[in-house]
Amino acid sequence: MSYGQTGYTTPNTYPLTVTSMTSCFRYTDKDQNECERQLYSNYFFEQINLFGQKVGYYVHNYDTLSADNLYGEHPTQQYSPPRDLIIGINLNENALMLSKYGLLADDEVTAFVHISAFYLVFGPGAEPKAGDVFQMSEYGRDRVGGRAGNYFEITQRLDQDIAQINPLAGHYVWLIKAKRFEYSFEPGLSGESVNQQVYDDTLSTAVTGLSGATKTYPYDVNTEYTTRVFDYTQTNNYDDAYGGY
Repeated sequence: MSYGQTGYTTPNTYPLTVTSMTSCFRYTDKDQNECERQLYSNYFFEQINLFGQKVGYYVHNYDTLSADNLYGEHPTQQYSPPRDLIIGINLNENALMLSKYGLLADDEVTAFVHISAFYLVFGPGAEPKAGDVFQMSEYGRDRVGGRAGNYFEITQRLDQDIAQINPLAGHYVWLIKAKRFEYSFEPGLSGESVNQQVYDDTLSTAVTGLSGATKTYPYDVNTEYTTRVFDYTQTNNYDDAYGGY
């Protein structure tokens, strides 16, 4: 085609010239698609409530002013009483791994929490955060043998994942990732039901208070050590497996 034909009268002229960047309608124009984004927000809210699970959500009350920031610890921190919250759940159960310390239950959860629904429960501006814990209370309600719902600790919170939660580039839900919670006597929480931990001593004082409670199994590391490994009472009149100081 020669430059003398229609549309190519000069060598440096583009024949399909655009005269304005806003001449076309954009589906993702947030000044124009508020109604459509509201529809998506309602859609997420409805789907979570129709197919989601009710959980008991525990807020982790870490206080930077009271914590030892050198070690990143807050020994006196505790969890707030649980509040009911409905979340969408993708649960990867029975992710067991064998290590030299025993079996590790690395169950994982991907959850969807509607932002407005979280505000309704915890107040405007509140956000899920790493360290918060939720129990699958409704899912585990009718388990047999006294079992109950498992606990999960939040490890990550996202508000942007364009492939899953941001149609029309809107922000409607929190995408939460969590792992099976390993209970270690945190104030405000209890261990999973019918999941007895092994204690060195005969009594479990950390759970029941100073009075203690007899364990459900008779084994005692101190007793086993003094009677079968090295009996201090026969040598130096020590009654402690670790000797006297």
